[in-house]
Amino acid sequence: MPRKKIPTFEELLKPLPLNSSKRWYYELFSFFLRAVGTFSEGIRIGYKHGFDSGMIMNYVYENVPSGRFYIGEVLDRAFLNQITCKAFRAIKEIQKNMIKGYLRERDGKPTFIVDLASGKADYIYDALRETNADVRVLLRDIDEISLKESRDIAERFNLINKVSYELGNALDIESLKKINPKPNLVVEVGLYGTIHDDELIRRHFSELKNILNPEAILFNVQTYNPQIELIARVLKNRDGERCVWHLRPIDLVIEWAEKAGFIKDQIIMDPYGIYAVVMTRN
Repeated sequence: MPRKKIPTFEELLKPLPLNSSKRWYYELFSFFLRAVGTFSEGIRIGYKHGFDSGMIMNYVYENVPSGRFYIGEVLDRAFLNQITCKAFRAIKEIQKNMIKGYLRERDGKPTFIVDLASGKADYIYDALRETNADVRVLLRDIDEISLKESRDIAERFNLINKVSYELGNALDIESLKKINPKPNLVVEVGLYGTIHDDELIRRHFSELKNILNPEAILFNVQTYNPQIELIARVLKNRDGERCVWHLRPIDLVIEWAEKAGFIKDQIIMDPYGIYAVVMTRN
């Protein structure tokens, strides 16, 4: 089945003309979501924290419809059944399995994992619960609330002795230099699509190589999304601005990683053709 033609990133950044019927369709859709949609718990969280935030992604992972009154639960179920949400849940499972596979390869050797933009990091907790590997994890994020909720999960699953937490910016060089010891595996999933500047990501791979020099990096890339214009025209990001995500060809991002010294090892696409999950090796 041919893919739906979608606007380019540059086109999504520009507002639609006032006389565009598409503009008014999205304006009405936005009004509906703000007026009625927030009866849905997921949509309420998205507008409060941003539809690109760790808070909303973790809500999507949990996949338990909730809302005020019957209409709220119906809307929430519809929200959680969107193809983008289904892809989020699919890559969570892929990421968990890749982490477990990496730990098996380590064959009992002590392993240090750093997640640079972790949110609540459900996928890491799932991996830890399904393995007996000798592993320590550092979860870092710019969102203190997400880290607190993540710590609560660790306590609930009796994993607090394996995990530590820090506020930190994945793209800040001085912040990266504070990580000690150097990690075996760096995880940064859900990060690149929110970064608009290609050069920033390209440079980031070189900084990871020069500062942390990990054995492997696990990341994902959003390569296609039939809902990308609706998301950009209707939803808000964590800064209260339009939620414009930058889709990129997977080959381009892998090229940046390889130029920094990381070799492509494994790529798995989600069943909906939206995300590629990638493991690269040093």
